Amino acid sequence: DGGERYLSTPLFMDKKKSGLKIYNTLSRKKEEFIPIEEDRVTIYSCGPTLCQRIDLGQCRRFLFADLLRRYLEFKRYDVTHIMNVTDIDDRTIEGAEKAGVSLEVFTEQHYHTFLEDIDCLSIRRATEYPKASEYIEEMLEVTEKLVERGYAYEKFRSIYFDISRFEDYGKLSKIDLDKMKIGKTVDLDEYEKENPRDFTLLKRSTLNELKRGIFYETRWGHVRPGWHVECPAMALKTIGPTHDIHTSGMELVFPHHENAMAIAQAFSGKPLANYWVHNELVQVKGHSPSSKEGHMIFRDLLDEGFTGREIRYWLLSRHYRKPIFFSRGKLKAVKNTIAHIDMFVQKLHLMRPASDSLDIDQHVYDLRRKFTGSLDDDLNTAGALAALFSFIHTMNLIVDQNGLSAFGRQEVLNALEDINSVLCVMDLELLEPDKEMRDLLEKREQARKEKRWDEADRLRDELKQMGVEVTDTKDGPLWRRVRG
Repeated sequence: DGGERYLSTPLFMDKKKSGLKIYNTLSRKKEEFIPIEEDRVTIYSCGPTLCQRIDLGQCRRFLFADLLRRYLEFKRYDVTHIMNVTDIDDRTIEGAEKAGVSLEVFTEQHYHTFLEDIDCLSIRRATEYPKASEYIEEMLEVTEKLVERGYAYEKFRSIYFDISRFEDYGKLSKIDLDKMKIGKTVDLDEYEKENPRDFTLLKRSTLNELKRGIFYETRWGHVRPGWHVECPAMALKTIGPTHDIHTSGMELVFPHHENAMAIAQAFSGKPLANYWVHNELVQVKGHSPSSKEGHMIFRDLLDEGFTGREIRYWLLSRHYRKPIFFSRGKLKAVKNTIAHIDMFVQKLHLMRPASDSLDIDQHVYDLRRKFTGSLDDDLNTAGALAALFSFIHTMNLIVDQNGLSAFGRQEVLNALEDINSVLCVMDLELLEPDKEMRDLLEKREQARKEKRWDEADRLRDELKQMGVEVTDTKDGPLWRRVRG
């Protein structure tokens, strides 16, 4: 057959390129993203520790993973997204004890509030949320094999990973092992080690933990897993030896991801992930979110009157690899931006139709090209949003001057719907007023026609108290419900 059957084997076939270039922390450069399987992508994300409401730093982490997943689905990939949740570690155990409830009750409460918060941010639910406590056997199996292979050792009934046995240690974080500050950059714990730079796989349970039943029986005694062994064990079980993309924040590159990568590769002989993608931090008053001064809880901002949609837009407005600086003034500015978008959408729904639409195909094509071009370049959301606002500006001019045909209007709405499947910052529905609102809108419009401006202003204020914002145009009033 001339050798065609050999050339058609996977060994000789070029894998289909995605068109997406993304910055790989492992190589420190932008790389063309090519998935392991041609039409399927596997993503593993470090999720929350179930001990408190999520903060803005975590919001950015989870939102970035959502953006990546949504854009890959936009590009017609079948995405499996795994996000672990940590329900057994030092912080959850301490939190449960302070709350006076069992560890299970404490973490389950925080699991449900976590889901509430990401729903409010319009973050699509992950394919699966494995809990650390459900994968203890896998963690013990990984540790057992690492001990057998000489990568780990037991001392005083705790098990440690020996980083001197793993040649690639430091490859992800580019850490200089000779300059590591013991107790600051290393998981020092209160446990004895052969080398203070080694990290814990299994911790011997404390007396208090034994009394509360927080332990697992092993040949080394009663232990519980350390944080670093949890992610690789769950990833290996839920996805397999290697997944396409691992996401999280820059604060977890070292030591957590460096340790997770070492554990998984020492166990399976294969890389844990092909692409490691990390977003930068959220700064609050110049402080990192890990500090007390920089700790801003997402739910607190909702209680202040900001919406999940506004916070989502704000977080997407800056490139994920640049720090973003929080201020309430910036969120208030976003309110105006969202209002501008909403009014444009309502104008599309309520405008008088025209007989023809000028160059709509070309404008829609330009929007899609600029949008995908920006996101293909390392998920440049700032460029994608700029393309959206340029399009809205052009469409506003066309609508005001000529209107749109029914076909043209639908073409524009379809394009916005496609883009919103990734950004999720627009409300594209026609908002129908209830009877009370309709009566007030009609009374106000009648007052304006009769030039009873004081009455019209009073009715506008009454509508505003109901959460309805009215804008007058030459084609009549437009209104929007102020909502997230």
